[in-house]
Amino acid sequence: MKAVLRILPKFIKERFKTYYYNSKQPDYKFSLKNNFYKTKTQSWSLYTCTPLYLITKEIERYEKFYRIRSNDTVIDAGAHHGILSLVYAKKAYSGYVFSFEPDNKNLYELRKNLKLNNFNTNIQVIEKGLWSRSGEVKFYEAGSVASSSFYKPENSLEKNIEVITLDDFIEENDIKVDFIKMDVEGAELNILKGARQTLCNLKPNLSIATYHLVEGELTYKSVEKFFKEINYPHKTVFFEDGEIITYAGPQLK
Repeated sequence: MKAVLRILPKFIKERFKTYYYNSKQPDYKFSLKNNFYKTKTQSWSLYTCTPLYLITKEIERYEKFYRIRSNDTVIDAGAHHGILSLVYAKKAYSGYVFSFEPDNKNLYELRKNLKLNNFNTNIQVIEKGLWSRSGEVKFYEAGSVASSSFYKPENSLEKNIEVITLDDFIEENDIKVDFIKMDVEGAELNILKGARQTLCNLKPNLSIATYHLVEGELTYKSVEKFFKEINYPHKTVFFEDGEIITYAGPQLK
């Protein structure tokens, strides 16, 4: 396939990809419309600036044990370009999604995707990071999934960003939370430390990307240790492609 794509004009190449991935992923229907990409399933459809061919497994993995339900309140920590926030908003329907993303370049792409889908009702973008305390922390803005408070990606911009604990956010906004998705490039443990009250009182379900490396150790180990200390149900799954996700909450009982 790669050899064929290299010699095709871009617009034909993109059409070819939609046909190819439609045959490979029968649960998804991919198409192009007005230079944007449309992805459709039996339960939701949305438009995006970039194709979702390679993101579908990520969508499915985060909901391996808990499926977003109508009227759920969802925290998307590390929203990136907002793809999962959009999917969750579609599934939650009359619920709500809070999308945390501190990287300005990612926020620009996120807002473009929201605009494509006319979403301004049940998604709220929070231009902050989540952390173990409220205030400011050093952050490396890369405009990609690599933006982090722990790593300095090439060509990244060092800056201070505003952060808030999940406990403070929940209390200030007087909300419940049913599901937390987290992909935060090493900040997992810090965010959990700032969410003890939320976990104790609301007992949300969580899906956390824990394949990141902090101080020479994969973060699933420190995340598992945290959950053990507070006696919170949890399970780490190691996927064949190297992805590691730690799931937690009532979903596992």
